[in-house]
Amino acid sequence: MAGCESPVALFHKAEGGDIAALQQPPPGSNLPYPNLASVPPAPQALTPAQAQAVQAQLAEAKAAPELPTSAPDPAADVALGGLMLPAAAPPEPNVPGVDWQGLPQPAEPVRPAPPQPAPKVEVPDSPPILLAFRPNSALLSPDGETALKALAVARGDATIRVGGFGEQSGMPDAAALTLGLRRARRIADALTAAGVPPDAITLTAAAAGSGGFAQLVY
Repeated sequence: MAGCESPVALFHKAEGGDIAALQQPPPGSNLPYPNLASVPPAPQALTPAQAQAVQAQLAEAKAAPELPTSAPDPAADVALGGLMLPAAAPPEPNVPGVDWQGLPQPAEPVRPAPPQPAPKVEVPDSPPILLAFRPNSALLSPDGETALKALAVARGDATIRVGGFGEQSGMPDAAALTLGLRRARRIADALTAAGVPPDAITLTAAAAGSGGFAQLVY
């Protein structure tokens, strides 16, 4: 008998505990087998007359109910939950000394007007700060560094327009424009070092002119 047991059952016996306990027999295992002689015979086929009668009953059950030919009268009373609700409003009560027409009607609620946006105040741009550079270079003077730090402190939410000029006199256009761009970038670097975000600075450069400038733009 031990040879007929599955490896899983043998493992469960070796493991012990609840998993090795005997299982309960399935329900109904102690009942006798059903007797096939008690099974009822198959029903007989319907005769043509019986089949016709069944079809007539199905057709009668599927027939749609007849709809009313006339629309309901809106002035008629309505039945709701066994109660008859009048279609018309009840008449005003007749109370001596009370004039229902002269009673004050409830006033409509006063809705506050939506808040209007504050008018935009046009603030003029500040005058530009002129900055000096050494000839043919992008070196700022100490006074220029100090002026840019003060401009960064007074900036607020404004942006700063920065420009540089390239002293075109005596040099080619390309070299003068390159010098103007270097000076504009030098001014922007000084403002960034003073705490101004790079996205709040706009650059411009030109070949003609000398020095550079920085200006608050509102």
